[in-house]
Amino acid sequence: MRTGCADHTLAGESRTGAAPTDKRSTTMTSTPTDVHLREREGVLDIDWTDGHKSRFSLRYLRGWCPCAVCQGHLHGVTTFVDQPAPRLLGAEPVGTYAMRLQWSDGHRTGIYAFKYLRAIELAPPAEGPSNEQLLASDAQSS
Repeated sequence: MRTGCADHTLAGESRTGAAPTDKRSTTMTSTPTDVHLREREGVLDIDWTDGHKSRFSLRYLRGWCPCAVCQGHLHGVTTFVDQPAPRLLGAEPVGTYAMRLQWSDGHRTGIYAFKYLRAIELAPPAEGPSNEQLLASDAQSS
């Protein structure tokens, strides 16, 4: 991630925001063409190969981290792990299907599959706040 500016494209990746796609991956799911952090707003914007644009609250992404510890794979319970004002420190591609997000609280084990991101944009994976609710809440507190 570039430092020294509040809004920036995440580094470790090209301007396109994801690992290069090949013919096999284009038939599976849409992939990011641009990943842009809006740090002041607490938002991550993602543009997709199918033309869709996603806007995620950082609280929402951190809260619904898909890793085994956060999502209860050890206990079988999916839960929202609220982290007030999380900062996204970086992102890196994981193959051609996901990205790993690195958070200011030291958490960096969540692998966010592109299909998972598209699904949770529409609705949370379990009972808990929606992306829309947290985007609205974060906008009011800015």
